[in-house]
Amino acid sequence: MEYGYYPGCSLTGSAKKLDRGVRRICEKLGHSLTEIPDWNCCGALEYGDRNELLSISGENLRKARGMCKEIVVPCPACYKNLKDADPDRSFNILSPLELLNPGNLSQIGQKRDLKGKVFFPYYGCLLMRPEGSAIRNKNIMEDAISAFGGDIDGEKMRDRCCGGNQLFLNKWATEKLSNLILSRSRGTVVVFCPFCHMAMKTFAVGRKVIYLTDLLLYVMGENNSL
Repeated sequence: MEYGYYPGCSLTGSAKKLDRGVRRICEKLGHSLTEIPDWNCCGALEYGDRNELLSISGENLRKARGMCKEIVVPCPACYKNLKDADPDRSFNILSPLELLNPGNLSQIGQKRDLKGKVFFPYYGCLLMRPEGSAIRNKNIMEDAISAFGGDIDGEKMRDRCCGGNQLFLNKWATEKLSNLILSRSRGTVVVFCPFCHMAMKTFAVGRKVIYLTDLLLYVMGENNSL
């Protein structure tokens, strides 16, 4: 299928790795992504005035009008903002996670097995709630890990807040929240949110933190290690 694509600021900066992974996996699944021309920041989580933030996000939808009806948005903050800026649901705003399902995981072409390694699939806040803007399949990371031979841990902590958006303002809060999550889970931390990735990488001493796309590229034989 053909989709519009909104990478957002983080996927052009600190989360370039996620951007490359999303593009490659979509290609493997037979999807075509076309970036919204001249897209702008969605306001992320830092903008104080919610109405102004929605106006900024709405500008991206205006730029997409006429080119697509479905837009793939990897960053959960951008995904939520664009959904909130479209109350009439003129567009179908999708997380890349919603392009995956147990039925099409085999399409990525498995070349490596996870061999019972333990993974902690961590979704964070924004992908799981509120219900109106949450992803539909709330077990897709577990589905993917299990499908390729991995084991799951940390189910009770998977949607707890890591405080990622407070990392530079109130580092103590992010440290406290992230350490609680990490202390009650085992194995490689698998995330999809750039904020969560940054927070977990900062505090996960001795633990690997990867994007789900890293795991899929490894299984596909395109990453040499996890």
